[in-house]
Amino acid sequence: MSHLKGFGFKIVCLTIVLSGILTACASGMIPAPTATEIPASPTPAGLVISVPNGSPPTLDGTMSADEWSDAKRELLFDGSELLMKHHEGYLYLGIRANAPGMIVGNIFVNHGDRVSILHSSAALGTAIYEKSADGFQQTQDFVWRCRSASNSPSAQAERDAFLQQEGWVADNSHMGTPQELEYKIVMPNGTLRLVVTFTPASDVSVRIYWPPGLANDSIEPPQGEFPTTMQFSPSRWATVTADT
Repeated sequence: MSHLKGFGFKIVCLTIVLSGILTACASGMIPAPTATEIPASPTPAGLVISVPNGSPPTLDGTMSADEWSDAKRELLFDGSELLMKHHEGYLYLGIRANAPGMIVGNIFVNHGDRVSILHSSAALGTAIYEKSADGFQQTQDFVWRCRSASNSPSAQAERDAFLQQEGWVADNSHMGTPQELEYKIVMPNGTLRLVVTFTPASDVSVRIYWPPGLANDSIEPPQGEFPTTMQFSPSRWATVTADT
């Protein structure tokens, strides 16, 4: 009987402690976690997302409703939006940040033992990492191109050449609406394994990402340049497939 009384006493104490914590949170004594601190639910390995076939949007940095109404919509953990669709062998991604201001995009794409980082800020560039015994080693650094924010024939010709050479293209962050980015990525065999991330230009310590539940270098904001060695877990990334 004494051990039951002791057990009941512990329950009462635990209830008091929890009540105190809740009261402290409500009063502001313990700050509530920010959006970037709230852990997302784990992403199951092998997550597959099917995206619809739609009309190709104009990559001008403004996600007009008529261009993206036929896309699949994913809500990110901070309230930002990711829209996805495919057309004639390409995946189209639209990123709309929840907060105003210029954003920087990094799309991580996995093909076998290779990870490519598709970067859009004031210019476009691709970095490539190959799997090794210590993680993923950089084999190609960024070469910055497509800096023009105009729609002149020469600027469009440069973007067309970039797409042919790199297998993707996007608007840069000086084009269109500051908090929006649009990507066009070649989609071999109608499938891509990837991570979508963006960073507010005003605070590079924050990274918003999709899918949820990630915990590797793809969601860690780099301090300056991307390191030559990075750790990736592509098996936990999303596989995007073309819905036929």
